Amino acid sequence: MKIAIVAAEITPWAKAGGLADVIGALPSALKQSGADTAVILPGYRGILGALRTTQVAASLSVPLGDSSVQFDVLRADSRDGVPLYLVHRPDYFDRPGIYGENGADYPDNLRRYVMFGRAAALVAARFIRPQVLHAHDWHAAVAPIVARADPSLRTALGDALVAFTLHNLAFQGISEPQDFGLLNIDRSYFSMECLEFWGRINLMKGAIVLADGASTVSPTYAREVSGDPELGFGLEGVLRGKGRRFVGILNGADYTEWDPAIDPTIAARYTRARPEGKMICRRALRRLAGLADSADEPIVGMVTRMTPQKGVNLIGDGLDAMMGLGVQLVMLASGDPALEKYFKAAEERFPGRLRVELAFDNTLAHQIQAGSDIFLMPSRFEPCGLTQMYALKYGTAPLVRATGGLRDTVAEFDARRGTGNGFTFEAYSAEAMVAALARARNLFSDRAAWQRLMDNCFAADFSWAVSARNYLRWFDDLRRMRSA
Repeated sequence: MKIAIVAAEITPWAKAGGLADVIGALPSALKQSGADTAVILPGYRGILGALRTTQVAASLSVPLGDSSVQFDVLRADSRDGVPLYLVHRPDYFDRPGIYGENGADYPDNLRRYVMFGRAAALVAARFIRPQVLHAHDWHAAVAPIVARADPSLRTALGDALVAFTLHNLAFQGISEPQDFGLLNIDRSYFSMECLEFWGRINLMKGAIVLADGASTVSPTYAREVSGDPELGFGLEGVLRGKGRRFVGILNGADYTEWDPAIDPTIAARYTRARPEGKMICRRALRRLAGLADSADEPIVGMVTRMTPQKGVNLIGDGLDAMMGLGVQLVMLASGDPALEKYFKAAEERFPGRLRVELAFDNTLAHQIQAGSDIFLMPSRFEPCGLTQMYALKYGTAPLVRATGGLRDTVAEFDARRGTGNGFTFEAYSAEAMVAALARARNLFSDRAAWQRLMDNCFAADFSWAVSARNYLRWFDDLRRMRSA
């Protein structure tokens, strides 16, 4: 099966969030499962500066409103030999940031990604000729839209299955109705049944409607966004309308990077069979974070964006109660300026017990995973989540709100039965979060029970190989439904 994947991010060269981790790992996993995969990406500065490229084509052209835009096509290879096709247009993509700089989006993002989606569909048709065109999130949504709505591309890609995966419905590519002309498709597509959304244009909606199938990144999130208006952000009815053509496929974890047995960034390597190195990592994290040398207090780690979506406001509301339980907290988080200011000030109230690092540091992220006892994710909503999967691999018990992919990957530990791999809470409240932390704190004092919990964490397997097989089965199912 030949698959062309269209996306706006890829780790490690162009990353703004979890989408990059998915695109960095899924194509290789599909390839290892027998598929012939290629990825189409914008020609960002970070990719061009890191990889050796060759030119595939020069001065191709796509329409963009009343004019046309020329671009070159470059090719590079990922670390696993998956070909990367780059839409090279320097004034659009050769910039310091991906979507923006200094917390502000680029004002021409709509033009950039309409052009990219158009170009990606053309690249797929001309150079890859896929059996499956698989686009991810709104920045790539124009590719499935024009693959079905543009007559020439519909002819060229008519035999290809078109699939669309949404990673976060909070961002849908919504713009004003006067922008519809940028798409250069028939005006009939600006309708309530397709791209129209409360009088505006919604690129994600158009991709969902026109694709043969849509998916999201966990089974629970699929149920949530198709049934809960608060989480569906207005698209819940559209998703329900896809019926069996809308599914949730859990993301995987990249264990080539996130594995304490081979991790070069942590103080000592360790495994489930030889866990002694975790104690060394705990001591190293305490020294690095300036925490008090108190082995009886569990270290709670957090690596996240500092936004309400991630539940950071719950931590602010419950911080005094959390500290009263006798825990230490290390946060690697940045984002909302007001939250950043609050937590940096809180460091002074809890010296030796709270450390907040605002600048993202990938090495420190690994060290927090390895050195923490508990990994905190109190998200308001979480499509899938990857860091809780990493925590499990490192023998660090996740403490999560039971939403989205967090519900699919973390189960409450039952000390009597010895089952479960973490701690969960349901209500989106500081009180519920603190109550879960109190359970974790009490269990931490029972070393035998905590060791059983760690064993369960180590045993969890969320490898990309499982996810890749699920995607291939989904493509086969869509093919059968299409031909039925």
